Formats: sequence, structure tokens, C-alpha cells
Amino acid sequence: MLELVNVTKKFRGGFTLGPINLKVNDNEILVMIGPTGSGKTTILNLISGLLKPDSGSICINGVDITNLPVEFRKVGYIFQNPSLFPHLNVYENISFGISDKRRRSDVESIEDPGITKLIKDLGISHLLTRYIQGLSGGEIQKVSLARMLVTRPRVMLMDEPLAHLDSSTKRKLRLQLRRILKERQIMPTIYITHFEEDVYSLADSVSLLQNGLIEHTAKLETLLTYQNNNNNNNSTSLFQPNVFNKGERGGGGGNYLEGNVIKSKDGVTIFKMGPHLLEVIGDYSVGCKVGIIVRPEDIILSKEIVKTSARNVVRAKVLKTHNNHHNTGVSNIHLITEGGFHIISRITNEAKIDLGIKPDDVVCAIFKASSPHVVREEY
Repeated sequence: MLELVNVTKKFRGGFTLGPINLKVNDNEILVMIGPTGSGKTTILNLISGLLKPDSGSICINGVDITNLPVEFRKVGYIFQNPSLFPHLNVYENISFGISDKRRRSDVESIEDPGITKLIKDLGISHLLTRYIQGLSGGEIQKVSLARMLVTRPRVMLMDEPLAHLDSSTKRKLRLQLRRILKERQIMPTIYITHFEEDVYSLADSVSLLQNGLIEHTAKLETLLTYQNNNNNNNSTSLFQPNVFNKGERGGGGGNYLEGNVIKSKDGVTIFKMGPHLLEVIGDYSVGCKVGIIVRPEDIILSKEIVKTSARNVVRAKVLKTHNNHHNTGVSNIHLITEGGFHIISRITNEAKIDLGIKPDDVVCAIFKASSPHVVREEY
């Protein structure tokens, strides 16, 4: 367990972090969100030893490491911009952290089968003899991750490691990252992000940081239930407008749905979400849990089941409707499915009037199998 108890840090200019009280269990990935400047990176720097708190304590497995030097903490830290050695090839960069056996006698050898599997899982086996200069951003971040993971840190810290990658690379790495951290038991992990999809893809728990203070921490399942049952526009939500980057598909308002795969054939996967069977494009293992994100604009509404090429039809009750603050000609329709998932559909005001949609109505939410993209695959 990683635990911060009454940790504070003051900076010139008036910003004060804390007091911070936080527990992250040894099998847990905690995703930390919050506006820029709220203190997220400062917390990681305090845990890693790059900064020293003014007060409070930091413990790993009950051992106080508050004043322990960086090199003895065994804390892994992945940054937005990884620093790899340009004069070393990929293999040498990965093995650098474990090459000094006199100093680090407790770590694995690079020839260990587990390390070979890690390199294979990350898809960088073919890069081992190449130098850093010719690698893509995604490949560089994978090498940085491998170099850190082979040292088997007790705690992993990740500060927006996917922020500068293209959307396609992000989606692939998200799916790999949670699986690898879980399989190799590199936890507790704290992952900082400004992307909503990172929360759904990676989190066991979520913390919201505002103005140097943790406002709320919850399990992801609790958070989803909280959002479903919290329909007051003035109420506090972890998913506030100033928290997430809006530039990525699904960020700042994507609908997250999940269920267990029951069939996968010919590039189409069927999974069960409550009483509903949903289809998505792609091949995923039968029995695994998948999570998808669907954009509100991709969900059409009908008061009756209609014949359409869209394969997914979900019955849901209207919770509330309100005008979209970005476009007054568009309404957000908040729905709750029979399986308990919260969905937002975004339709024109004219369509809302034509359909006569009002709170407590039961409607069909319809979307194509090609509309969602999978952000979580868990066995």
C-alpha cells in the first residue's frame, strides 16, 4: 500500500498543496484527474523523492520513505517526455536500469523469460537493435515503459505518458498498459491524465484534485453509479468541464458502456450489457470484459423500435434534457439504461420536439456497431 498522510508543500507565489491524505492499495491503479496547476505532478514528485514535503509522511507498505533518497525508494516514474539515451540502442536502454548487479542485486536479468515476454507484449522485439533517433513517439514511450518495468518498482508513477501521442497509438497503448501492469503486478500505480478515455481504460479508482486538495476519491464502479444517480446540474461531479482535454474523440462527454463478450467472429464482437446484447467492430476474447466509448452525436433516439442498419438498440428512460451550452440548437438527452448505465444522446432541438421527448419517457437509444471504440479489455 502507498499512503500519504497530511502531506503539504508550499511554493513561492502562494500555491499550497494539501494537506493530502491518500491510500492506494497494492493491486490498484489510481487515475488522478484535475485542472492544470491543481498539484497532480507535485504529488508524484513528492512520492518519488524529487521534492520533499513541508509536513506529513509518505509510506510504502507501512515503511516511512518521506526522507529516503530517490535511489532507495524503488519508485518507477514515467514522464510525458521520456529521456532515453541516444547513444544506446533499444536493448541497451531497456537493460540500463538492471545492468549494475552490484547496486541492484534484487532485479531480474534482461534474459529472464518474463522480461522477454514484456518486450513481446509491448510489441518492440523487432526494435532491440535500433537506436532511439529513428523511433516513433509511441515506440519511444514503450521503450521507456519497458526500461522502468524491468526494475520491478514497488510503486509506479505515470505523468500523462500518452499525452503527445496520436489517438490511434493512444488507444492501442491504453489496452496494453493496464493488462501489463496487472499481469506483472506493478502496483500500486498512480496515473495522471487530462483525457477521459484514460480513466475508463485504466482506472480501478479515480481521484479529483482541485486547487491543491483532493476533493473526492472513488472506485470507478462507484463513480459511474454516482453519475447515474446524480442528476442535479449544480451537484459536484468528478467529470467537470475544466478537467479533461476536449480535443480527443470521446473526451469530455463520451458514453462509457461495458459488458462481457459472448461471441466474436469475422471481425464483429457481441457483448452482454445487462439485458442488452451489443455489437462492436473487432475481435475480442470470449469471456473477457470490454469497455467501449460512444459519442453522444452517434446515438439516435426513437420512441419505437425501428428497422435500421444500426445493430445496437438499448431501451432507456429519459432522466432530463437541457440545451447544449456549446450550441443552443442542440439538446443533451440524459438517459439511464435498464442495465444501470448513464447515456447522453445529443440531438437537435427540432428532433427533440418532433419526438416529444420529456423526462420519464422510455426511448430506444440506437447506434451502429462501427460507432464505438473499445478502450478496455480485461480478462
